[in-house]
Amino acid sequence: MTEPLPPGAFAKALQSKRASERRRRWILRGSIAALVVLLGAGAWLVFFSPVFETRDVAVEGTALLTPDDVLEAAAVETGVPLARQDVDGIETRVEELAPVRDATVSRSLPHTVEIAVEEREVVYQRERKGRWEWVDADGVVFRTLDDPKWGVLRVTTSSTDQRLLRDAATVAHWIPAEVRPETWRMTAEAVDRITLTLTGGRTVVWGSAEESELKSEVLSALLSVEATVYDVSAPRHPTTR
Repeated sequence: MTEPLPPGAFAKALQSKRASERRRRWILRGSIAALVVLLGAGAWLVFFSPVFETRDVAVEGTALLTPDDVLEAAAVETGVPLARQDVDGIETRVEELAPVRDATVSRSLPHTVEIAVEEREVVYQRERKGRWEWVDADGVVFRTLDDPKWGVLRVTTSSTDQRLLRDAATVAHWIPAEVRPETWRMTAEAVDRITLTLTGGRTVVWGSAEESELKSEVLSALLSVEATVYDVSAPRHPTTR
């Protein structure tokens, strides 16, 4: 048989439970308030305080350009918290420099913006208006000099068509290694009229840049035949004359 509760025991138990719940609510509210204050302080520290402000800009990867060229284009504002730096905008401004193929901008605590530059590489050079332009694998003209650079393939083309300039770069890439020292000049009159002039008065009719890898292999084999013209424009049916 269950004994009855002492008078007032139930009320005391209920009162104790309610007090415990109130304590838990106050503890929870206090914890949330403390977290909000902590997050607010952290946000102020990162986004608005001078603790992590931009003081230095580091540049790496330059050869054609100087670090000062990059710094001028980047236009990084010092004194601004690192977290508020527009890294995408900085990258865009640096990539507007002709010799820059790609730029990566990052933040380095506590005070530095780092800019890593990948410069374009010359695949061939062409003469235009009395000066020599450097062209990369994408057909982008990125540097102009008064004199040609020794050891860089010379291409004759007056076109400014981006596709033709890129196709010429593709062909230049696939010239067989053993043929490259004998290649005096490339002529790119149109996208399907690319030829190589070799030493000894020999000519290679390459045609278009399509199937350039196969054309390279065929040319290597075909040069064992003594001829003045080697036509690999149709690489599955090459001819000599």
